[in-house]
Amino acid sequence: MSVVELTKENFDREVTEASGRVVVDFWTPGCGPCRALDSVLEELANACPDVRFARMNAAAFPDVAWAFEVASAPTLVRFEGGVPTGRLVGLTSASRIEGFATGADV
Repeated sequence: MSVVELTKENFDREVTEASGRVVVDFWTPGCGPCRALDSVLEELANACPDVRFARMNAAAFPDVAWAFEVASAPTLVRFEGGVPTGRLVGLTSASRIEGFATGADV
C-alpha cells in the first residue's frame, strides 16, 4: 500500500469518513525533516496494512492544517474513526512512528 496524497477535496473521504486508523503527515515544501519522513512512511505503509498513511501539503491547504491545530512541520496526526487521537511533531524514529500508527504507544 502506498501513502495517499491528500487534497481539500479528498480529505474527508480518505480521513474523517474512514472507519479505520489513518495517520496524516502534514508537511511543507522545503522542509528537510519532512523529506526525511517520506521513505519512512512509504515503508510503514507496506509494513502496517491495518493503517492508512496519507500526506497533506500544509502550505497548500493551510485551512485544513489549521483546523487540526498543525503549527509546524512535520506533524503526524493519528485519526481513528475519523477523530484525531494523537500527534507527533517533528522528525522521529521509524519505530516510534510505527508504535504511534498502530496504537502501541497508547
